[in-house]
Formats: sequence, structure tokens, C-alpha cells
Amino acid sequence: MILKSEKWERFIALPRHTYPCKVNLFTYNTVTSINGEDYTINTKEIKISYNEVRLLKNGLGKWEQFLLLKQNPLTTNCIPESTLYSLENLIYLLNRYEYVYVKHDSTGQGRAIYKVYKRKDGHYCFNGFTMQGKEINKCVAAIEDFHQVLHPYEKHGRLSGNYIIQEGVMSLTPNGDSISIRVHVQNLKGKWIIGGIYGRIATEDHGIVNSNRGSQIISIDELLSVYMMMDNTKKDKTIDSLKKDSILASEVIASHFPCREYGIDFGIDHKGKPLLFEVNTTPSISSFAKIDKAIWKKIVEIRKMQNKG
Repeated sequence: MILKSEKWERFIALPRHTYPCKVNLFTYNTVTSINGEDYTINTKEIKISYNEVRLLKNGLGKWEQFLLLKQNPLTTNCIPESTLYSLENLIYLLNRYEYVYVKHDSTGQGRAIYKVYKRKDGHYCFNGFTMQGKEINKCVAAIEDFHQVLHPYEKHGRLSGNYIIQEGVMSLTPNGDSISIRVHVQNLKGKWIIGGIYGRIATEDHGIVNSNRGSQIISIDELLSVYMMMDNTKKDKTIDSLKKDSILASEVIASHFPCREYGIDFGIDHKGKPLLFEVNTTPSISSFAKIDKAIWKKIVEIRKMQNKG
């Protein structure tokens, strides 16, 4: 598959499994490094400081997503506070929030993500999964010890890539179980439509809600009605908000990184408001087959129609 960059008139080879996406860049008032390359960012157009435009295999990074969604007035209020990882930023946010999540900028499937909090005795505790998917649960006296978990080969001059820090949203059932929601959005003939929605509930107490890390997949009706104890009016309002926010987010992301479908992950805060955690640019649909074959078939049929143009 070949992708042409409209800005630099260079051709970019994409992995065959990647859906058609093209690079379009915006700007922001900071300079950061993503996967070892320097990006200069402004509020209108990302300008890359090296002389070759490349599309990263894993798609749009979490930090770039945040910048795009933050700068748009229609989506800025439905995302948690986030920042690039540094020890200074981590300490600052841990003093503001009960806990935060530290996530690798480009990995998926519940890898390289940690829930971090500070105990009253000053110790720092974190639990989650390493880059290799190994579970970790530890408390340390010095925050620098957590930094070594993120970058175990730093002393050899090798970093593990960039991380972001995301505000810890208490997306919990009344019984205290962690939950999240996946909304699958597809573009058909220029119009964004909802392919399907399902819920996830953590079955283990590590705070990471991901089906690859043991979370249970359930229908959105069961999640909201049974686990969140919403009446029909509240449930319908929540689903409408999820659909609306997903389409808005798809429009914002697609204006700079067009794809034909996105998998958008949400939490629900203590007020019942959906908050957008992440946009996946190459979403899996296998979980839909586990809860409702009809939804899975619908998504597949839309993909076939997309291929026909």
C-alpha cells in the first residue's frame, strides 16, 4: 500500500494491515520528541523537523491525539488532562490527582501502561503491565525507581520511547469496579456512523481495563443498566453522548490523520459524564463477535462497502 504526503510530495510505504490513512500535520507551541524524532508543534499545523515524512507503523500517537482533541472547542471538554511524561510532570500531577496513568505513546493491547499514586507515607505505588506485557505491582520510596521501570536501558543510552501522563478518571461502577467503553466508528461515503459499542469491566484489581489484560467484555446495555445501575432515561442519554462525542472526535482526528474507522475508548466519571481516553486508528473488532454476532457482521459489511468505494 502506498501513501502520498500532500505536503511534501513524498511517497510513504504503509504496512499492508494498516487502513488507508494519510499524513496531515498541525502546529502547537512546543517541541517534543516522538520515537526518537523531533517534532515542532503549533496550534495549526505540525511541522516535522527532519527531512523525511514518515507514517509511524502504530498510527497516531496518544500525545498527538491529545493535542488535536484539546485544540478543538468541540472536544476539549471531553478528554482528561494529559501531558508528556517527565519526572517533574509526574510529581506535579500526583500532587493534583489521587492517581494518574502513565502510558507509552504508541503501544496498545494494555502494554506499557501503569496506574500510579502516592501514599500518605510518601511512597510511590504503581501497578500495570510492562512493554512485554508482564504484570507489575510495586511501591518504592523514590519516584526515580519507577522511571527505571519505564526506561530500563537508559543507562546504556537507550530509551523506550515516549510516554504520556493522563489524569486518573474514576471510571467506576457503584461497587467500585473499573470500567471502560469502546465505540467503533466507521466512515461510509463521507459520513461517520456508529458501527457498534460494547463495555469492559475489570475482573482483576490492577486498574487496567483492557480485554487483553483480563477485562470482561459485555454489552453496553448490560454495563449501563446492570453494573452502572442507570435507568432507561439515563442510559439512553449516556449512549447518545458517547455516539455524539465519538463522531466529533473522529472528525477532529480525521481532519489531520484520515482513516476509514476508529476505535474510541471512554470512561465515565463520577458525574456520569463520558470522558475520552484514547482513539485507536487500527481497531480490532473481535470483541464484538463475543457479545453480538449481528454487530460484528454489520461492521464487516460496512468494511466491504468501504472497499467498493
